[in-house]
Amino acid sequence: MIRKSIIKRNINASKIHHVIGHNGSVFFKLVFKYILILAILILIFLWLNNYVQWEYMSLTFAAVGLILFVKFCIDFLNIYLDALVLTESGIVLYLREWLLEYKTEIFDWERIETISHNQKWFWDKLFLRWDIMIRLEHGIEFPFEDITYPKKQAAKISQLKDRFVLDQSDVLSDNDWNSKKFDVLVEALWEVVKDYIDKWEKKEDDFDGDFDYGWENDY
Repeated sequence: MIRKSIIKRNINASKIHHVIGHNGSVFFKLVFKYILILAILILIFLWLNNYVQWEYMSLTFAAVGLILFVKFCIDFLNIYLDALVLTESGIVLYLREWLLEYKTEIFDWERIETISHNQKWFWDKLFLRWDIMIRLEHGIEFPFEDITYPKKQAAKISQLKDRFVLDQSDVLSDNDWNSKKFDVLVEALWEVVKDYIDKWEKKEDDFDGDFDYGWENDY
């Protein structure tokens, strides 16, 4: 997928599990907007052509039409590349801006509290699109508008979050177990050292008691 490969080059993620993009209906508005602009441009050209005799008029309007087409392509890509990216470490909100500019917001899994979705008006119901809301700790919210199948997408997010929490629990359990084993080992070593010290002190006491200094027999 073109979108996934482009996003992967721009974000720092070892693995991308899923990419959530906009609903296809968002492109209808964009296409309608540029068709309307193009129609107005053609009407202006036809009107001027009847009253103004200018050698470079056709060339000028063709250049304007080409610029309009390039602008349409850029706007199309900016919408197409906007996405919620589900990675191993969390969610990346990737927003494309203009031609080569973009910005990202990174949400670690442990910071995400809830995922909700809602529809704002009639057109959302007509085109089966919803806005998804990511709620973080301290009541911080980040919306991502116009997506399809919000329940399915929210389920994927929750599934990855639960897996991350489970993996973290396993890591903590392993760390606790390793810590306990280390404590047991230290305790066992201390017992060995203590027994050795006790035996050494006992030998010294026995040696002092049994030693005959020799001068007692002279008296």
